[in-house]
Amino acid sequence: MIKFIGTDLDGTLLNSYSKVSAKNVQAIRDAVNSGIVFAICSGRTLHSVNKYFVKDLKVSGYRVVLNGAVVVNANGKMVIDRPLDRDIVAEILKRAEFSKFKIVLDGLNDTYIYDPNHNWNTYFEGMSRHHYKAHSVQDLMKLNNQEDLNIYKVCFSCPPKRLAELQKKLESFTALPITISRSGSNYFEINGQDITKLSALQHISELEKIPMTDFMCFGDYGNDLEMVKEAGYGVAMENAIKNVKDVAWKTTLTNNEDGVAKMIKRVLAKEFD
Repeated sequence: MIKFIGTDLDGTLLNSYSKVSAKNVQAIRDAVNSGIVFAICSGRTLHSVNKYFVKDLKVSGYRVVLNGAVVVNANGKMVIDRPLDRDIVAEILKRAEFSKFKIVLDGLNDTYIYDPNHNWNTYFEGMSRHHYKAHSVQDLMKLNNQEDLNIYKVCFSCPPKRLAELQKKLESFTALPITISRSGSNYFEINGQDITKLSALQHISELEKIPMTDFMCFGDYGNDLEMVKEAGYGVAMENAIKNVKDVAWKTTLTNNEDGVAKMIKRVLAKEFD
């Protein structure tokens, strides 16, 4: 019996315009009202995820953010807080300093962007008051040295023609105690060791006393793969990459066809009990 529903945002709950459709909103509200525990599971910052709860969904639920490095429960209490070690961030920045890749550091709510090509957008949204320009890798290093600022994620991206070069650079990091995931065709994210959306959900499973076999999780990309694979009901979007579809229990419609709502309606109709 499905007692928990967790969904990725980009490419999953959100359509191509980064909006939550009315059908998805209503389905989630119906699920929460029926007693199902709900979570958004995203690589985004806490601020970015919170706004979808406040402005769109208007339900209670867990915020699994920064790929599971931070989890906030429905009462606003932080139950997981696992920033990257400053020495690890410093080593990554040092090794990448002259590579001329776009580098993004994610704090809890704010994002710090260095791009040698002066494109300051993040992969999921444009500039906002929570986005800050860094004019060099040295600027990022200085941020990392601020004792009052925790860095939870280091992100790298590049033009398609430099993808092989970026992947080779990332391979040079693999001896470090980190977790590397892919959240876009040319976008990679680095968290601390053993930090994933799945590890966060396993902790929630313990807190809520709901076994992972009763979890339904939706995703579309590499940083969703483990949670889709290990949830009792792992659902891939039709627009998901092949690796996610291969491990999923079922595939639903695309993110532009209300695929999340379609599956939740089937849950509420007791199709899978």
